[in-house]
Amino acid sequence: MRALAVAAAAVLIAMRFAGAAEPAELAGTLRLALPGGRSVPAADGVVWVAGALPRAARSSEQPPAVASRGKRFDPHVLVVTKGTTVSFPNVDSIFHNAFSRTPGTEFDLGLYRRGASRAYTFRSPGLVHLYCNIHAEMAAYVLVLEPEDAFAVADGSGSFRLSGLPAGPVTVHVWSEKGGEKELAVDLGPGAAPLEVVLDASGFRPTAHKNKYGRDYPPATQGVDRY
Repeated sequence: MRALAVAAAAVLIAMRFAGAAEPAELAGTLRLALPGGRSVPAADGVVWVAGALPRAARSSEQPPAVASRGKRFDPHVLVVTKGTTVSFPNVDSIFHNAFSRTPGTEFDLGLYRRGASRAYTFRSPGLVHLYCNIHAEMAAYVLVLEPEDAFAVADGSGSFRLSGLPAGPVTVHVWSEKGGEKELAVDLGPGAAPLEVVLDASGFRPTAHKNKYGRDYPPATQGVDRY
């Protein structure tokens, strides 16, 4: 009787593995629709599928960083998972002061010079706006996802690719600074066509932001690069 039970369990396990779907892949292109019917690649757009990966999938990744470089944040868009510590090195010859006033993720790294680096651990999921308290033109985004979320950032041509996804129907999230956020129902499986997503950026207008004290930035002067 015991031998029959063991044999039956072995058959069930074999059937389960035989019926298990192979991991799927999602690839495609993001574009931004502009006024006048034009469109451009949505470089730095983000695509993600919630709950698609085990936590251990990211154990070998390099520690992420956002550098102050050429009076810009590099990269302009960074995606991390909750609990990730991000470093903020200053590689310019001037001072910088990275900060955020995003509710739930407020931080101020203070003033620091070339060669120095500060760090912050992102503990709350969501989109974080990043600024410099000295240079109003410096702005970037950190998108914080859950550890099990699969994600990709579109390259300069708007192309992206996610591998190791569960086969079957999934909800795909797409976000772009100028095109906002969008959700799509996608059925992943063998031979699935590339996903072509167009986000409406026709109404995008850049807006001024306040410094870390909630005040307007002072006018730039000839001596601004001392800082």
